[in-house]
Amino acid sequence: MQEICQVKVQPTQSSNLESNGVKLGQRSSFHWSLEPMTKWMCLMGVPISMNRSSCQLSCCRFNRIFCFLVVLFIHSSQIIHMLLNAKSIANSYITGTSSTALSWNFIIESAIIAVYAIGGHISLLLVTRSETWMDLVHSFKFLEKNLTSSDIYPACRKLAIKTIIYVISSVLCIDLLLGIDMIWNESTLMRRILDLSSFFSKIYPMTALGLFCILAGLISLHLEVIRKRIDDQLNQCKHGENFSLVIKEQRSQLKLLRRHHRLICNLVGKLNCCFGFFLLVEVAFIFVTSVNCFMYLFSSATRSDKIMGLLYSVICLDSLVHLFLISSFSDDIVNQTKKIQEALVELLHDQPSLQNEVILFTDQLLLLKTHVNAVGFFNVSKHLFPSLIGTTLTYFFILLQFHSAEN
Repeated sequence: MQEICQVKVQPTQSSNLESNGVKLGQRSSFHWSLEPMTKWMCLMGVPISMNRSSCQLSCCRFNRIFCFLVVLFIHSSQIIHMLLNAKSIANSYITGTSSTALSWNFIIESAIIAVYAIGGHISLLLVTRSETWMDLVHSFKFLEKNLTSSDIYPACRKLAIKTIIYVISSVLCIDLLLGIDMIWNESTLMRRILDLSSFFSKIYPMTALGLFCILAGLISLHLEVIRKRIDDQLNQCKHGENFSLVIKEQRSQLKLLRRHHRLICNLVGKLNCCFGFFLLVEVAFIFVTSVNCFMYLFSSATRSDKIMGLLYSVICLDSLVHLFLISSFSDDIVNQTKKIQEALVELLHDQPSLQNEVILFTDQLLLLKTHVNAVGFFNVSKHLFPSLIGTTLTYFFILLQFHSAEN
């Protein structure tokens, strides 16, 4: 009989290095950086339908449809209840100073919250479709293959975690203050349930806002990589020894960076297609909410209602934070492009022999726009702040005049 020998294979150092390399590769990828947000979206009933079995896909569809119908039912009930009881609700909140203007203010507020929650939910459903999401994934992977950088994805993952913390804390804080205000004003049970559930459903558009900020931030980081590579070329000009070899390498590097910028511009266009409608709804929500909050703050000041004043101060501040987030992340893409132009001018000044490559790159920066827009109606930037403040104050004074004239 032959003896059977068991041979234990010890992992070699090279195999350990390969496994560590695979783990590091997985931790420096698009999927890994978005993992906190995708898990959160799955928990909220908006899973990304890709790389799943038929059974899992059917379960995903059921979860998506069920959560959407729940949100639709909540806000439909809220609007119907508000239309039927607007005057009594206004009286319960603002005793002795209620008017038709304030009653309609409550109705418009419920309607805009419904449009915001349902519109944000629809935007999430459209973005997370397998075709749309895979198109975004492939676009980011093309960027990764064209020009790799180890610093991008860890920073993006940190941003995703911070975004989720902000979404949860904001919704819980507003719902807590709303609950205290309802107890203080002795609202009916139906009113409490509908108000709390409708405000809680804002978690869906806030998740869409977080996803937009993460993707826009990732694009900005890719543009920052281009600017850093141009700065590295500038240092090569100052410290390079073999002039002809350095020039040849710089020309090939500029071609690579120009192609990378073109891929980024295509990705910005896809981002506008995916989130343009949501950004339009977001800005409309911020505007209407700001007008209503000013009216409620004025009413709470006249009746010395501190809880109501605190509630609507937090809601108004949260709306301004939303505007700051979408405008700052959108502006950062444009600002990074301007920094690339400045770096190219500096490179041309120190290295005139790269004139053709620098001019081609500069022309591309001017022709291919990287502006984030809301379905083409307007560019999303920090210029929205003065416009929103001026328009909000105008409509607030008009609403206040209607209220004062009736009383």
